Amino acid sequence: MSLKELTKDKHSEAEHTMFMQSVIRRSLPEAVWADYVFQRFIIYSSLEAVARDAGLTTDLPGMERAIKLFQDAMERCGGDFPGIRPETVEYSRYLLGLTDSPEKILAHLYTLHMGDLHGGQEIKKIIPGPHRSLGFDDLDGLKTKIRAKLNDSMAEESKVAFDWIIRLLNIYNDQVGIQQPL
Repeated sequence: MSLKELTKDKHSEAEHTMFMQSVIRRSLPEAVWADYVFQRFIIYSSLEAVARDAGLTTDLPGMERAIKLFQDAMERCGGDFPGIRPETVEYSRYLLGLTDSPEKILAHLYTLHMGDLHGGQEIKKIIPGPHRSLGFDDLDGLKTKIRAKLNDSMAEESKVAFDWIIRLLNIYNDQVGIQQPL
C-alpha cells in the first residue's frame, strides 16, 4: 500500500469539512480564506524551519511556501492580519517539537505540501486573488522528489497532520455559510 492509500480516509475527511465544501461551492467568504492563509503562514513557518534544521529540504528546491503564504496573506489582509488562532499555536508548537523526528517532519511536509501540489492547484482556479503559495516552478519534479523520501511507516504521523488541519478547518464552521457537508 502507498502512503496515499494508507491516509485516504483522513484525506476524504478533510475534503468533506464544511470549509472545503464551501470552497468547492464557491461560497467561502474572502475574509475566511484570508484568515486561513494567514494561519497557514504561521504553521508552514514552523514546519519548514524544523525541516530545514533537519536537512530535509536541501534537495527540494522550490518547496518552501511560508514566505509566499506571507505575501498572499499580506495582499489579502492589507497588512491588517487576523489574530493567531489557538489551534495554529498548538499545531506550530507540536511541529517545533519534532526536531528529533525526521520521519514525522516528512509526514507533515507530505500532508501539507502535497495538498498544495494537488488540491491547491484546483483551489487556485476556484478562489480568486493571489496564490503565490500555490504556484510552483517544477510541480511534477517536486512531487517526485517528495515521494522519493516517503515510506509507509509515515502513515500514522500523516494522519496526525490531517487531524491538525481538519481541526483548523473546523474552526471556521460558523462562518462558511453552509449547514451540511456535501
